[in-house]
Amino acid sequence: MTYGIMEFDRELIVRAQAGDRSAHETIVNQFSSMVFRLVSRFFRTREDVEDIAQDVFLKVFARIDQVHPDENFPGWLARVTVNTCYDELRKTRRRKVALETYGPELSGVQTVAPQEPDSMGKARLALQKLDPKLRIPLMLKEVEEMSVEEIAKTMGLTQTNVKVRLFRARKKLQAMLGGPEGNSK
Repeated sequence: MTYGIMEFDRELIVRAQAGDRSAHETIVNQFSSMVFRLVSRFFRTREDVEDIAQDVFLKVFARIDQVHPDENFPGWLARVTVNTCYDELRKTRRRKVALETYGPELSGVQTVAPQEPDSMGKARLALQKLDPKLRIPLMLKEVEEMSVEEIAKTMGLTQTNVKVRLFRARKKLQAMLGGPEGNSK
């Protein structure tokens, strides 16, 4: 049972595969809110979310011929979305490492002590520090309210692996927010 997804018109896939532009538009209109919501779990700025959502739909239509009309299209789309976000996070991390390694004068701009965040801010910061392998399943479970089975399909993992990642994510967050090492800085 999928969560909150309207009944999907299988005929739409067949039309999209035949190059019907109106079918493409209908798919974008029907699923853009889901894609935007998933992408916004990874990225904060509206600009980033819009750019990545656009990338997702470009990938979807480039691979539309791989979709079987009787498959779970929303699940496949969620998988493409999550994988696109993973790819972008990897690129961002590589750029950040390069900047820290080769451009300390640029990254040093933010050495001004930040304002002390409130408890929600601390939780958000802790969540952002989590490895994406742990953060993403936790966000899909707690915010998107996906089942373990849906997360497993979306991320291409076993249900056991999802459960382990959820457990580790919660444990790490607990340590960052409330454990003795949580206030070390």
